[in-house]
Amino acid sequence: MNLSNYEFQSVAQAKANFSKVIESSKKGEIIITKNGKPESIIMNYEKFKNMMNFLEEIKDLSLLDASEVTNYKQIKEFFNNFED
Repeated sequence: MNLSNYEFQSVAQAKANFSKVIESSKKGEIIITKNGKPESIIMNYEKFKNMMNFLEEIKDLSLLDASEVTNYKQIKEFFNNFED
């Protein structure tokens, strides 16, 4: 995963410029760092909804395609862990 195309801001920077951060999130995701480490991401709400719908579709298709019970359980566990 290439992170060079993402905007990074510290918690302090994001807090001081929160309105600008929200406006910037319309153009692309912003990774918020805490103590120099990525902690959270701010993204456009419509993009988030589309991404979650896409993941739900993949989950449904993966579960339909699981021909063995063990495959079904592994796929279901993966998505359950992803959602936490």
